[in-house]
Amino acid sequence: MRKAVIYARFSSDKQDEASIDAQVRACREYAAGKGLTVIDTYSDEAVSGKGSKTASRKAYQRMLRDVDKGLFEVILIHKYDRVARNLGEHVSLEKRLKDRKVELIAVAQDFGSTAEAKIMRTLMWSLSEYYLDNLSSEVKKGHRETALKALHNGGTAPFGYDVVNQRYVVNELEAGYVRKLFDAAANREGYTAILAEMEAAGITGKRGKPIKYTQVYEMLRNEKYTGTYIYTPQEEERREDRRSKPNAIRIENALPQIISKAQFMEVQRIMTERKQAGKKAGYLCSGLVYCQCGAKMHGVRTTRKGHEYYRYYCSKKCGAHVVHMEEVDKAAVEYLHKLLSPENQDRIAAALRQYQAGEKGRMEEFNRALQKRIREKQGEYDALMKNLSAGTLPAEVVTDIGARMQTIKAEIAQLQETTPPTDFTVDQIKAWLEVLKASADEKAVHLLIERIEVTQNDTKTDFNIQSTLKSVLGDTGCGDRT
Repeated sequence: MRKAVIYARFSSDKQDEASIDAQVRACREYAAGKGLTVIDTYSDEAVSGKGSKTASRKAYQRMLRDVDKGLFEVILIHKYDRVARNLGEHVSLEKRLKDRKVELIAVAQDFGSTAEAKIMRTLMWSLSEYYLDNLSSEVKKGHRETALKALHNGGTAPFGYDVVNQRYVVNELEAGYVRKLFDAAANREGYTAILAEMEAAGITGKRGKPIKYTQVYEMLRNEKYTGTYIYTPQEEERREDRRSKPNAIRIENALPQIISKAQFMEVQRIMTERKQAGKKAGYLCSGLVYCQCGAKMHGVRTTRKGHEYYRYYCSKKCGAHVVHMEEVDKAAVEYLHKLLSPENQDRIAAALRQYQAGEKGRMEEFNRALQKRIREKQGEYDALMKNLSAGTLPAEVVTDIGARMQTIKAEIAQLQETTPPTDFTVDQIKAWLEVLKASADEKAVHLLIERIEVTQNDTKTDFNIQSTLKSVLGDTGCGDRT
C-alpha cells in the first residue's frame, strides 16, 4: 500500500469553510477507499493562502522537508486552495513533487491531473474574479457621482478637516497643528515636541487616539491639504500607486486650503530623499525570466550618477550579459498582444465554455469569492459600529461614521442580491480577455506567460516566450518570440 499524508489549513478569513477536522475526515475517507495508508497529518490554523504566505506556515514547510526525505508518496488535501491561491505557488509545488515522485490529490475536486485541466481551472477562476470586479464597479457608480461634486465620500475626514453636509470645512484647531508639522518637515526638524504639545493639550486623531509618527507621515503625504479634492474609486494594487493615486478623481481648488502647494511639493521632495534605497521593485516579469544556461534571472536596481537602471542577471553567474528590464517587459507585452489576437480569443472562449460545462466546482468557487466580498464589507461595518459604541466620539465624527456605514450597508445588499452567471457568454469572456490585453500588467503576464528564456550572442538578445495556453492553442497560437 502507498504511504500518504494529509495537509489541512484553516484560514482566518474563511470562518465558514470546512474546519481542520472536516478536511482531515474527508481525506481519511478518500484514503480508505483508495487503499492508501495515512502515516501523518500536517495542519496550519488561521494562516492565509494568499500570495507567497506559505513561508509562514510551519506545518506546510515541515511537510515540504519531509517530501525531500522521501517519507511518503501521496499528499491528500481537501481542495486545491488549501495549498495556495497563487498560481506560482502551485507551479512551484508541482515541480517539487514531480521531482520526488510524490502525487498531490484534492479529494473534493474532480478536475483531473492534466495540464489542460489546471490551466482552464486557473482561467475560470480569473474570469469569475473579473465578473465580480465588474459588479463592484457598478456598486461604485454612486460614489463616483458624489466625487465629481467634490463631496465627502465616506470614511474619516483627514485631521484638520470636519465634514458638514458632506462638504469639507477647516477645523482651525487641528489645522494649526497640521501647519506646524509641515513647517517642521520643510525645515528638516523633528516632530517630537509638536506631538508632545498635542498630547498635553488633549488633541487626538479623528478616532480619538493620540497622533503617532505613522499618522504624521500620512498627513505629510495628503494632497488634500492643498485644496485638491481626491477620490480613488478603487484601491491601487501597487503600494507606490496608493500614494500617488494615478487613477484618482482630482478636482483642483475644491477644498479649503490648509497648506500651500509650494510647501507641499517641497515637503514631498524632502521625504522622497529620505526614503530607504534598495527596496524591491515591482518587476513585471519577476520569476518568469530564465538564462540560456537554465538558471533563473533575478531583477536588480542599480544607481549611477543619479540615474536608476533595472536589469536581470543570471543567478548562477554563468557569464551571460545582464539584460535590460525594459527589453524583457517590452517583449512580454508584445507577446501578449499577439497571443490575444481575435482568432486566439475565439479559441480560448470556446475552450473555456467547453471546460465550464463539465467543471463541477465553478459555481461553488464563484460563491466562495462572493461570500468573501460580503464578509470583508461586513467586517468594515462591524468595526465602525464598534467605534460608535465607544460613546466618546465628537458629534461630527459620529455623523461621518454613520454616513460611511450606510454606504457599506448598500454595498452589502447589492452583493447579497448577486447571483452567479449560469454560463459565461462569448462576449463576457472576450471582454475579460480584452482587459488582460489592454492592461498587460503583472497579473496578466503571470497568468498567460509560463517562461521567458533569454539567449544571447555578441550581436543580439533573443527572447523565447512560452505561454500557459500552449496546450489550448497548440500550434495555432502566436508562437514564441525570438
